[in-house]
Amino acid sequence: MNFSMKQVAILIIVLFISCGNKESIKTKEQLTEYNYKKGIMKKTYFADFNFRGDFEIIFNGLSIKRNSSDGVSNGLEYLNPFIEKSGKQTITLLLKPASGKILPSEIKDYYIDIVYTDNGESSPIHKVMRCSFPQSDKAVESLMDTWTFDAEVPFDISTLSDAKDLKDEKPEELLKAVVSEYEKVSSFINSGNITEYMNLYKKSREREMISMYYDDTKKKEYLSSLQQRASSSKGFMQLLSEYKLLIHPNNKVVSLTNSQGKSPLFSKDKEGKIKTYGLQLYRSKTTGKLEVY
Repeated sequence: MNFSMKQVAILIIVLFISCGNKESIKTKEQLTEYNYKKGIMKKTYFADFNFRGDFEIIFNGLSIKRNSSDGVSNGLEYLNPFIEKSGKQTITLLLKPASGKILPSEIKDYYIDIVYTDNGESSPIHKVMRCSFPQSDKAVESLMDTWTFDAEVPFDISTLSDAKDLKDEKPEELLKAVVSEYEKVSSFINSGNITEYMNLYKKSREREMISMYYDDTKKKEYLSSLQQRASSSKGFMQLLSEYKLLIHPNNKVVSLTNSQGKSPLFSKDKEGKIKTYGLQLYRSKTTGKLEVY
């Protein structure tokens, strides 16, 4: 095949640009295109809470927030990454006071507000419902209740439709397999193998970015921040210790948690700064392996 000088020059330029932009191509390959359902607003749902005590928030069968430390806990917990599709969503709050009992007059202070914002924006905030406990005329040692609400989202991400039920697995064998996955993640981060670390979480990050309506710019910023965070933990990952197996209430997702309700996967640098890394796993019906949720 014969090429003119002009064609050769163009080919050289294309190859040069291609080689010079390997990083951008690599980043682009990590991004996910998703066609949202038309006519449905892009709502971002949150659980807004502010109270003291030992508590656990369970959303759609997943333990999304656990705390056993002293002091007041508060925040806006993202719910979208745990919503599979439009329809009924379920949230449960289990709570024990830091000390003593909860007096009848204090019960009203323990609640979760379900709120949402429009089109991925930070405001204004719209209230869906308040999840509050029924009043009691006696002091109680703990509180627990479950509420439901309807969510409307333009996506359908059924990752857990491929998840096996874990309740029939032997706990000691499952624990061993889960610990192995945690150690794998720790090893990738500690050795600076960020590519493998990102590959492990690829489907999980895609689910998060789709459910949070990230555009290409936001996706790149998000992935870049994750890479930089993991890179900064190189050589500082701590050995796994003081943990127990947590099979989430839906019996499909499993993780490790410490006595404070946090992930035992963390780094601690020379200044004592700690970076914690979450890891939730499910057993794939397709592969039979533990996959990152």
